Amino acid sequence: MKIPKHFLRKIVKELEKNGLVRLKRGLGGGIKLLKLPEHITLYDIIMIIEKKIALNRCVVNKKICGLINHCPVHPVWYKIREKFVDSLKEINFQELTQEGAAL
Repeated sequence: MKIPKHFLRKIVKELEKNGLVRLKRGLGGGIKLLKLPEHITLYDIIMIIEKKIALNRCVVNKKICGLINHCPVHPVWYKIREKFVDSLKEINFQELTQEGAAL
């Protein structure tokens, strides 16, 4: 995936901190999943790394925008975000490891 090593280290540390993987350093070391791949979704990973999923700030925090009550676009952003989140929850790591997986 060509992720820079320093960024990958941060990601793996967050995954470990959240109980998704165990790190073992040294000879014979590596990264061990603590859940089965079919029980890890893209949603899980994004929430660990990003802490929230927002296509627009007002969908996550209504106090950011004073136009919420009469904004015709807010309900649209909210629906799109919900569909996006649902899709992320349906995609698990087992599917991603299958060669030629059709998502």
